[in-house]
Amino acid sequence: MGNQFKNEHHRLIANLHQTDGYIFNHFQQKLSPFDLSVQQYIALRRLSEVYPNSLSAGELKEKMTDLNSDMTRLTDRLVAKSLIRREIDPLNRRRVNLRLTPESHQFVEKVALEFKDFESILSHLTDEEVRIMNTLLEKIRNR
Repeated sequence: MGNQFKNEHHRLIANLHQTDGYIFNHFQQKLSPFDLSVQQYIALRRLSEVYPNSLSAGELKEKMTDLNSDMTRLTDRLVAKSLIRREIDPLNRRRVNLRLTPESHQFVEKVALEFKDFESILSHLTDEEVRIMNTLLEKIRNR
């Protein structure tokens, strides 16, 4: 185990953190040519899932993986890049809906092609190892 870790639990937390960084960096390298951050891409993918419909900022935040996501700043940047539009909900003027444009939907689909083999970073794991890891990670989050 070495002196670096107090115990196996400490080692696991360090490994999870390091693995998250590895995956995040892999993701960011693929997004760099498109001038997108990981959070921006995830937001665009979530909006793409409901296209041509829209989501409110609150609905989009619920679908994001980063629970601390600053939706206002994130959406401001996507609006500035002309990738999403803000629209006042005609049924509830206090609600702002976020929607992809037809051009940005095509852009998101193009970017998504870069991730068709994203799972390849796990290709050296067996199906059983992947299943066990999924079970354990879900158990950590759902204690």
